[in-house]
Amino acid sequence: MKKHRLFAAVLVLSVFFPFHAAAQSPLAAHFFIPKYYPTVEETMGRLKNIQPMILSPEDGTLRSVEADRFGIRFFWTAGKATVIPFDKLSRMRIFHNTAFQGPCPWFVAAKVSDEGDPPYVRTETKETAESLYSIIASLAAASGNPLDLRGNLGGSSDNPSQKDLKDAGLKKKTGVVVNLVEIGGPAEKAGLKTGDIILSVNGRAVESYEQFEKDVWPSFISSDRFDLEIMRKGKKESIRIRILSTEQLPVPPKTLTFGQASPAGNGGKLPPKLGFVLRNLTMGEKGALKGRTGAAILEISPGGLAEAMKMQPGDIILFCNGKAVPSAEGLSGLLVEGENNFLLLRNGKELTVGINTVTANY
Repeated sequence: MKKHRLFAAVLVLSVFFPFHAAAQSPLAAHFFIPKYYPTVEETMGRLKNIQPMILSPEDGTLRSVEADRFGIRFFWTAGKATVIPFDKLSRMRIFHNTAFQGPCPWFVAAKVSDEGDPPYVRTETKETAESLYSIIASLAAASGNPLDLRGNLGGSSDNPSQKDLKDAGLKKKTGVVVNLVEIGGPAEKAGLKTGDIILSVNGRAVESYEQFEKDVWPSFISSDRFDLEIMRKGKKESIRIRILSTEQLPVPPKTLTFGQASPAGNGGKLPPKLGFVLRNLTMGEKGALKGRTGAAILEISPGGLAEAMKMQPGDIILFCNGKAVPSAEGLSGLLVEGENNFLLLRNGKELTVGINTVTANY
């Protein structure tokens, strides 16, 4: 039950999903555990399949999308780009605006900061939202920044207000208040409700949200059973919540990584190490190529094959072994054992480089 505050999304989305104020918010959170796809290529293919079923906050359709180890960037026909940096992504949630009558009332919100508006993408259905959640989770895992799925009770908490304490029947400030319970999650199934004040977890007293986050929660995050003592409408109650154990949670496959092909895509062999890190092209670079595709070299590893062949950061790889390079993650499927020939674009000029990957290390 990590601190949530709805990622400030309730206020942001009320601008784009107008509704009348009511005692109960029409924004409902839904519990979901993502699944991982085997490769980046398959993940991007699944994203292409759902492209017609997603919208930007401003009703823009998806014009293009870029993904690399730094993050995913959605470019829309209306509104500014939606950017989710993987190294700052701490969690995601699926919401449904039950009062909205227009297209795409579901959305996937990402928490990347405690300040500012959360990036989010609207979807047509719950199934599409779940697919998008799994796509982003898979790409984050491929970047080396997988989401921490442990201890997901399907809810969140915060410091209680004076009204929260009064409603629960408490006179002094203590515990944390449940401010969100996800539909279909372990917390809802166990009977936890918004407004409940959690007084203890597995026998450990909860004094405040700060103490809960720093001392209590870290000691139980890998548990699969949570015994809560709560205060609800003047009465103490006990609730037991069971979740998936760490061993039962999905694990990203080893083939899910940027710049590395799956064994099935390369004759059962991993691609050779060339000594560079690629990124996808920027919109400006794509425009300059006038329809051609490619991938840009971001880093050159010291002492590697690429450095020996005098390849440079900023070089754009247009072709590999006579085949057009579709993207950064699409290069690996074009590599062969032996000599690989690259057509590069450097400062507006094309040049050819050959790298022999049959080497021996001593």
